[in-house]
Amino acid sequence: MSTVRLLPEEDLDAFITIVINAYPGFPVSTPEDRERIRGHLSKFLTQERPGHLYGLYRKKTLMGGMALYDFTMNVFGIPMLAGGVGLVAVDLLHKREKVCKEMISFFLHHYREREACLTLLHPFRPDFYKQMGFGFGTKMHEYIFTPGQLPHGSKDHIHIIDEDDKQKLWDCYTRYAHRTHGMIEKTEFEIDRLFSNHEQRIIGYKEQNEILGYLVFTFKRDQSHFVINDIVVKEFVFENRDAFSELLTFLQTQHDQVRFIIFQTQDEYFHHLFSDPRDISGKIMPVAYHQSNTSGVGLMYRIIDTSRFFNLLSDHEFGNECCALKISLTDTLLEENGGSIIVSFEDGMPTCDSETFDVEIEMDISDFTSMVLGVVPFSRLNLYGLASISDPAYVDVVNRLFKTDERPQCSTEF
Repeated sequence: MSTVRLLPEEDLDAFITIVINAYPGFPVSTPEDRERIRGHLSKFLTQERPGHLYGLYRKKTLMGGMALYDFTMNVFGIPMLAGGVGLVAVDLLHKREKVCKEMISFFLHHYREREACLTLLHPFRPDFYKQMGFGFGTKMHEYIFTPGQLPHGSKDHIHIIDEDDKQKLWDCYTRYAHRTHGMIEKTEFEIDRLFSNHEQRIIGYKEQNEILGYLVFTFKRDQSHFVINDIVVKEFVFENRDAFSELLTFLQTQHDQVRFIIFQTQDEYFHHLFSDPRDISGKIMPVAYHQSNTSGVGLMYRIIDTSRFFNLLSDHEFGNECCALKISLTDTLLEENGGSIIVSFEDGMPTCDSETFDVEIEMDISDFTSMVLGVVPFSRLNLYGLASISDPAYVDVVNRLFKTDERPQCSTEF
């Protein structure tokens, strides 16, 4: 019999050992390294940082642990509670004993009981969490290019940002998050961490004493020589076209000192920015498709209360369609979220009080989550055999219901 509860301070050292063994990539080779991790994790216990540590126990023995986060996430312009989980770690001696599955099950029920309808995580293995009902989010694209490939324009409003600008930077991010589907609000802890990391530089676009855009970056030194350096962009936020342009111009003007810029973005159209979009690899796919970037699947989402999801989005227009849609979901880990629900859309506005329906769709909760968040269209899921529909004449109607202009964006690390 397993018990999951808040991790007490007396078990912190045992959890640290579990974490170090579960994540051997963590740089822990000395007692000082271990103490540094202890200082980092102890902030969860003292509430100096957002989130809570939980442990799973069997016969009073700690078998694994995780960190849970209360996020406020923008879902189609509606702020809602979303539960995040990270630092999921299982004791080396107890792998393949369903410790992780039980912790994730607790995580889902915990946030459903708190009336959240959405959860998210960064997967160590996407296939593992797909089986647990998590759907793929928006891909991340990594571009590596020379500064000279960027367009050159004005940078009259570009300034170095320091701690005196902390509140204005926070305000800028908050405005950006409030109008961008998928973004998560930053806490004061996260803002403070931006400025306490002395390896990071922050450049901002200021207009009328307000920050309307900023980028956070670090220098990455090449191992062969100290004068060869790259810029790694950690965060890029902008509120208008001018801020976007001037921040890029700042990067462009570093060409005399910087070899490459490493830039991660979820913008699928970013390659149109360049007159020469080829990356540094020189790879060409047949017949003549030049590699512009690499892409990866990362953040995954999971709806844990389907009816609450639509109730919270009752003022959101889904595709301006009129249709009574029966949604039948398979959810093996959270059975109370499985089964069928009828959602009636009137000019795209959803209600969950209909008893009759025009058409039924069936799918797994993982693919449903990706679809309703705008990551993948219904027509593709239907084509791939990941969804079925009772009347094929309604494929385009359902597709238009859940089609969005913007896929969910997220820059929060946890």
